[in-house]
Amino acid sequence: MNPAAPPRRAVHVARLGHCSARGHDAPSAAEALLAGADDTATRELLDARHPWFELPLAENGWTARARAAVTAVGAQLTAGMDPARVAALPLFIGSSSLQAGAIEAAARAGGCVEMPPDAAAFAADVAAWLGIGSVPWTFSTSCTSGLAALDAAATLIAAGLIDEALVLGFEFANDTTLAGFAGLGILAATPEADGLVLGEAVGGVLLSATPGAAGWRVAACRLGVDGYSPTAPAPDGGVIAKVIAAALADAGLHSADIALLKPHRGQLASTDAAEAAALQRVFGAAPPPAVALKRQLGHTLGASGLVELGALLAMLDAPAGRARHGSPRHLLLNLIGFGGSIAALVLSRSGGQP
Repeated sequence: MNPAAPPRRAVHVARLGHCSARGHDAPSAAEALLAGADDTATRELLDARHPWFELPLAENGWTARARAAVTAVGAQLTAGMDPARVAALPLFIGSSSLQAGAIEAAARAGGCVEMPPDAAAFAADVAAWLGIGSVPWTFSTSCTSGLAALDAAATLIAAGLIDEALVLGFEFANDTTLAGFAGLGILAATPEADGLVLGEAVGGVLLSATPGAAGWRVAACRLGVDGYSPTAPAPDGGVIAKVIAAALADAGLHSADIALLKPHRGQLASTDAAEAAALQRVFGAAPPPAVALKRQLGHTLGASGLVELGALLAMLDAPAGRARHGSPRHLLLNLIGFGGSIAALVLSRSGGQP
């Protein structure tokens, strides 16, 4: 007879880190979002100008800007920690483009493209910037990259294999990504129009087996793949609905328990319609209130899960956010990515079990 499996530990969101077009930290971004800020910059590519959410950084040069944003978020996540503890932190990174912008910058400066021997080697640079000595785990699953990194870290903490982890999602400016979406004809012509408005951002969480000041725990995270099309999920939303239902089951919750929803809602008609169909399958005619953030933060691709997570939790912690949304006990965050990647994250208040 096999011995009983050890109980899975709770995984808490101990700290939040954030840097986006809306602010240099999560509280600042939340204040701007609650005030309705939605202004954008523009980015030029091949004589066309596209609306773009740019990081508010003083640094020039791709690497300098990336390092400034990463270290700022890292400082928010590790403030007051002993350097030895920081050095030993397991690091989980999610990004859809990693150092693509740095490769472009080097090509412009040197006149040729020299690909790095290891495309994921940039993750080691990120670890060094943060003062982390461990080998980072790297995830690149399009728009779900950040939540894929969070899922891996949370799984190891729940199993008792590690006690804490720093999870980082980032997306920085590069023409390769912008050109790819422009070539598909799915970029918005104006911030208000249908279509994607891309942006750059860094988001992060410190996950821990010990409750933290953020007051939330990871109740469940489920990843899935919808192979209907390289660029869009099945119109009926069936696979999306199954992933959400599985996450709710893992969390021991029913659809009626979800008090607030953060949908993907990326302003792409085919994806938004499929997500709407999936949500109707899960929630019926009475879905929970929704807070969609991409129109104000931009579509930050692999960073979006962690960037939107930090912004949402900070909004709920602000007086104006509590007045608007109350104090929901259970949240659902949904993401849909190119290549068929899907992610559903359920968060619950740390104060009690479902």
